[in-house]
Amino acid sequence: MSRTVVVLRPAPSDAATANRLRAAGLSVRQLPFFAAAPVAWTAPAPTAFDALLVTSANAVRHGGPGLEALKGLPVVAVGAATAAAARAAGFMIAKTGESDAAAAVALAREAGFARLLHLAGQDRAPTGEGVTAVTVYASDPAPVGEADVRALSGCVVLLHSTRAAQMLAARVFETERAAIALVALSPAVGAAAGEGWESVDIAAEPSDDALVPLAATRAIDRASAGGDKHAMTDYVPTQQPRGARLGTILICIALAFAAGLALMGYAMHRGWLGGGTPAATVVEKPATSTGYVPQQPLNANGEAPAATAALDPAMLATREAALAGQLAALEARTAAVTIDASAASGQATRAEGLLVAFAARRAIDRGLPLGYLEEQLRLRFGATQPRATFAVIQAARQPVTIEDLRKGLDDIAPEITAATGDTWGATLRRQIDQLIVLRRSDTPSPMAADRLARARRLLEGGQVEAARAEVARLPGARDAGNWMAAATRYIQARHALDGIENAAILGQVGQPNPAPVAAAAPTVEPVVETPASATPVR
Repeated sequence: MSRTVVVLRPAPSDAATANRLRAAGLSVRQLPFFAAAPVAWTAPAPTAFDALLVTSANAVRHGGPGLEALKGLPVVAVGAATAAAARAAGFMIAKTGESDAAAAVALAREAGFARLLHLAGQDRAPTGEGVTAVTVYASDPAPVGEADVRALSGCVVLLHSTRAAQMLAARVFETERAAIALVALSPAVGAAAGEGWESVDIAAEPSDDALVPLAATRAIDRASAGGDKHAMTDYVPTQQPRGARLGTILICIALAFAAGLALMGYAMHRGWLGGGTPAATVVEKPATSTGYVPQQPLNANGEAPAATAALDPAMLATREAALAGQLAALEARTAAVTIDASAASGQATRAEGLLVAFAARRAIDRGLPLGYLEEQLRLRFGATQPRATFAVIQAARQPVTIEDLRKGLDDIAPEITAATGDTWGATLRRQIDQLIVLRRSDTPSPMAADRLARARRLLEGGQVEAARAEVARLPGARDAGNWMAAATRYIQARHALDGIENAAILGQVGQPNPAPVAAAAPTVEPVVETPASATPVR
């Protein structure tokens, strides 16, 4: 009989773990030591961070409406369960750690995420520099009686968090720990429980997929270890006189030898062993028989062959060699088909990635929302190009087009061709300086009107970076701050699209998973009716 497994994690997660244990045929008791509840918090500006750090599914479950403003950031999750909860809530998973928060931070650093926003609980461990923690939920102690704590003796207790391990260590005396076996989610959780327990087993990875089988194994092993141990040691052999048993055995061997001799003599007398063939057993050939001809195999038409010539061994060897050659040719053709199919699959994935990238560029160039392309970008490029994917999605939500930049430049042209903040003396001196301008014939004119004309021509040709450089050299460039910011967003979006297209060409495209897409189906945030670039380019 197996030992009872006790689950200490809060609801509703404890029910999922308990159901999996019961499905394995174990006796389970749910004893939550604390309950998770949301707290009031304000989401910081997402532009100040590169990614989100989520160490518990409770952060997504109890985060509330503040999570909506952060859904554009990629997520670095700890454990597959946390990643699944974040994905179901509409977040894009960039990396999934398999240990603890510190290992997830190191994984984020390797992926290029320097500024992390940690959606954490009220009681948390430090995660190091470059991580800003914001409390989105709290774990309040649940009422657990002393009788329930004493009933843990002889059970296998599951620990999913350091908080649960610390609370268990505080409630159980050291003298009572030797009768309780622990199964922890990670080494940090096991260390938080302290010492003195019957055993402390650590899951191979921080997930129920690894924790539940380990708990089942430990519950059954511990039970069998304490079972009936005298079954093999209490056997008392029957005492018999050794001499009597040996005499009986010798008599049986002698009788068997005599019976064998008699049977062999009878067989030789009857001719069964080659001593002669009785007349009754001789079978004479029929007088009409001229010789035995074996049945020949049928041909392809199902007819017997005309000739009954004997089979030639050389012909059989030749036919066998021909069949072996055909078999080898078929194997080579199968291998070639397999290679071609693999190459075709890779080329198809690359082509699909290119189509998604080109469609995203077309939508952004027209100032249209991405729609379903947003989810396709996350699925195919979220893991390999997380920053570029996030930049493209943000650019689609605040679109800036060439037409917006051109109209905005026309609106601010009178303000940026003359420095309105200068004194009348500075203005007069600038006008005098522009009366006569000496320059080489192969250099562009530094006059404000000429620079503005060049900027307009560059915009018409799609050279936004060069146009921004010309506007920055105009006398009133400080009055074009919104236009410069819009041009910068336009340039950054195109650089991100270039990175995604290069990744698609190089084959760095992830395989789409239809199940999460159908389950999550995140709704794209609505785009403001008024063009977003009409205000910033002013």
